[in-house]
Amino acid sequence: MSDAHGRATRTARAPFDRRLLPYLMPARFALGASVALGLVATASIAAQAVLLARLVASAFPGAPAGESRVAMLAGIAVAAAVRGACGLASEVVAQRAATRVKTGLRVALVARTLVVGGPGAGELATIAGRGLDALDVYVGRSLPDLVLAGATPFVLVAVIAYEDWLSAVVVLVALALFPVFGALVGRSAGERARARWAEVATLGDHLVDLFAGLPVLRAYGRTQRERVRVEELGERLRRSSLATLKVAFLSALVLDTLASVSTALVAVPIGIRLVYGAMQLAPGLAALVVTPEVFIPLRRASAEFHESAEGLAAAAGALDILAGPGPPSARRIDLPRPVGRPVPPHVVLRSVEVRDPIRRTGPAVLGGFSLEVAAGEIVALVGPNGAGKSTALAVVLGLVTPSSGSVSVDGVELSVIDRDAWRLRCAYLPDRPTILPATLEENLRLAAPSASARDLARGVSGTCLERLVARLPDGLATPVGEGGWALSAGERQRVALGRALLRDASLYVLDEPTAHLDAETEATIVAAIGRRLDGRSALVVTHRPALLEIADRVVRIEREGVVAVPAEPGDRALARTSPS
Repeated sequence: MSDAHGRATRTARAPFDRRLLPYLMPARFALGASVALGLVATASIAAQAVLLARLVASAFPGAPAGESRVAMLAGIAVAAAVRGACGLASEVVAQRAATRVKTGLRVALVARTLVVGGPGAGELATIAGRGLDALDVYVGRSLPDLVLAGATPFVLVAVIAYEDWLSAVVVLVALALFPVFGALVGRSAGERARARWAEVATLGDHLVDLFAGLPVLRAYGRTQRERVRVEELGERLRRSSLATLKVAFLSALVLDTLASVSTALVAVPIGIRLVYGAMQLAPGLAALVVTPEVFIPLRRASAEFHESAEGLAAAAGALDILAGPGPPSARRIDLPRPVGRPVPPHVVLRSVEVRDPIRRTGPAVLGGFSLEVAAGEIVALVGPNGAGKSTALAVVLGLVTPSSGSVSVDGVELSVIDRDAWRLRCAYLPDRPTILPATLEENLRLAAPSASARDLARGVSGTCLERLVARLPDGLATPVGEGGWALSAGERQRVALGRALLRDASLYVLDEPTAHLDAETEATIVAAIGRRLDGRSALVVTHRPALLEIADRVVRIEREGVVAVPAEPGDRALARTSPS
């Protein structure tokens, strides 16, 4: 187990995660107001109990004279109104505090994921959605009630001691036992809640991957196997949820029993002393009425602790993501903008390793990867699916920060280069291109807004989009994408490629540029790619032999993550990896 994983485990077991403190600071006044309202409500409870005891005692012979029953009834009514108003106001204020904390965590989580990368879509959606929603109980009720559970019992014990010191001693002894039983049951509850949250995150991530690959699974007849897998994950989540509920019910039973026994231990001596005339009725009734109220904050805090366990587990997952390796904080170096023809860069990757920021154990997404792209050289990356080719492209562009190793551009570490300035020199075609809900021309000009009409026409011709433009009702002015003209997979690929080639860049990073194309179209597009890449650096991922013909060097990546010593520039023979 790594140190980072060990720290995360120890933090998750703590009753309060200190990493959450910066996100609680914007809500500190609201939380303080919630606690203050709770203390006022406690004072009203004490006043209500004492007045009620005196009102009841005044109905018996021998009661002290001079006390107005009407005044006592009015005092009881006012105390009840104050208690209700404080409870309502505390709930409203605490929920606002919870909303601020959740918003801060979500903004930080999404911002980090967009800049540095993060977990899978399913896990991110589970944590940022349902997971952080469960923080409502923890921030809105559990945190204020934890503070009140440490203060209000002693305020009420002081009231009992004023009425009857012997009863106060019994209650104090019982209070000393509450943390012991709560800790014994709470530790088990926390472990069960973390296990349940892990099952929820696993199921959510698996479902996202399953929906994305459903057409392929149906085509190859593998849906039955995945259905069984989903049933297994669902059954594991059911068992984990039931185990968590069992512990929660056990906790409530233990604490309720202890509170009942404590109240009985107070009631029996009071009854005996009342029978023998050793105490007055009003103090005895007041002590009996207040005693159950002493344990209510503790029982409520315990119940809300179990309720908030899922939110705490989700918050721990979000904080683990935020605590992962981030972009270096060193001074950024602005790359000079070349005048005239772009100058091709010299890119070097040394022992680059990329690991999942959540699942730090297991094989790396990209491990031990080293590669040099000389200025003006076209390098093709080939290899099996899952070997890390697309990840290598993302590392070069600075879209993914490697866990170890280094990336340099013209001898300068990419970690200290301004990423926006670097990407202005690059043109990128991802393996899953995005078509914006805009016109076809706007989609093509996205990477080169200042491109001339001649350049645009050349880009349309070079990517074989003439027939598409002719078929569209308004030509290049036709809206495409969501809500517009539907494009096929091949058309989407050609539009995205045309966008990348329209940009006059120094480095072209192309991921499967000729996917979904027929042989005739591919030949035309490969020729256009060759013309654009002439004299520029390029890193191209492909499985198609036609693209390998224009590459100066071909490098194969195996799943083991080791790259073969590349062939000399100009040698288009395939360089195959030898397992280490």
